[in-house]
Amino acid sequence: MKWIKKHLANKNTTTKHCEYTSTSECPYPSPEQCNFNKDHCALINQIKNKRPKSNVTQTLIIIALVSLLAYILTVIFIDDTTNNNTDIHYYIRSVLIGVFLSCFTGAILALSIDIPSRLRDYEESFIAALSSNHYLKTLDEQRLTTLRNDATEQLHKTKAPNMAKGLIKFDQNILDLLRQPYYSFYRHSVYCKTSDDGENYIKTHTIEYRLVNPYSIYREATEYIKLRNLVLVKDGKWNDKMLDLNIQCQIDDKKEIIDFKDRIAFTNHPLKGEFYNTEVTLYDSKGDDSAHGIRVDFSDNIKVKMTYNITVNKEDPCFTKRLQHPAKNFRLDYGCDDPNINLYGQIFGTQLKQSDISINYNNESMSLETFDWLLPTNGAIVVMLNNHKTQ
Repeated sequence: MKWIKKHLANKNTTTKHCEYTSTSECPYPSPEQCNFNKDHCALINQIKNKRPKSNVTQTLIIIALVSLLAYILTVIFIDDTTNNNTDIHYYIRSVLIGVFLSCFTGAILALSIDIPSRLRDYEESFIAALSSNHYLKTLDEQRLTTLRNDATEQLHKTKAPNMAKGLIKFDQNILDLLRQPYYSFYRHSVYCKTSDDGENYIKTHTIEYRLVNPYSIYREATEYIKLRNLVLVKDGKWNDKMLDLNIQCQIDDKKEIIDFKDRIAFTNHPLKGEFYNTEVTLYDSKGDDSAHGIRVDFSDNIKVKMTYNITVNKEDPCFTKRLQHPAKNFRLDYGCDDPNINLYGQIFGTQLKQSDISINYNNESMSLETFDWLLPTNGAIVVMLNNHKTQ
């Protein structure tokens, strides 16, 4: 029964194919530590195709020992009383002694002569071990992190007396992002419709994204589905500002779609002295750590779709979107039905170049898209300005 459970467990953890095509790319020191599908494993193929070590030295040592032993036995069993040189046994024994001594001497000489060659082999093996990164694959995560930090400081502080203090910490912060989930794509659509009273905009938001766990089958990840809006409230009421919120989630590409509609709740916090005087936050009405949002645990990836309507005052012309995780591809579509409004927008990123951004306009909407990585707190901003055509 235990064997069946182990077999099923192994079957479930080796469904993904390895993306490493060579042993230099492979981060595992041995095939046993890899949980990917090993049908085309480069590490296993290297082990299979590795030539066996030469056994010349072992053969010479065996020949020397056997020859020495045979010589000793032959000498012991020689009849010292036999002085007749014509005795056939005497000649045979003498010949055997000579043969054994020759074999022993030849083996010893061969071993002695081969010493420089073996020293070169040892030297090449030692240099190869020092110049390769195989030893890094045997270190645990804590030791690798310490080694990386020490190497970073040594690299950037050597011969740099005017190094900016604190700037090197950004290197650590960026590298820490590699351990966190990231968006393979993130889509956010906003459409503004003028309310019946003409004083507000009803914004319909649609958010879709796919969040990937970089550790996949080795370590589970946790995502808190959040929603935070800064709202300009002039009438003191916020309860009817956000309506029709719906959140659906698909975990690890399973067919089941989870609906969190019955777990959604909101709380508001007044912000004194700010233009946006109210912060509206989503929390989980049934969760233990509801303050962080709706918790979702997953192994490989999750797909989330969120829709909601929010009412904002027309005096609020700006919309700012900030990302929670790194995004490989981000797109914001923004539209408005008011013909008197012109839309202006831009994407802001830590190391983003203008060539990595696409901005498209049409009659009443605009689209902003990136083709390079955005980091957490990076995002986009859209401003709605009156074109004064009716004034």
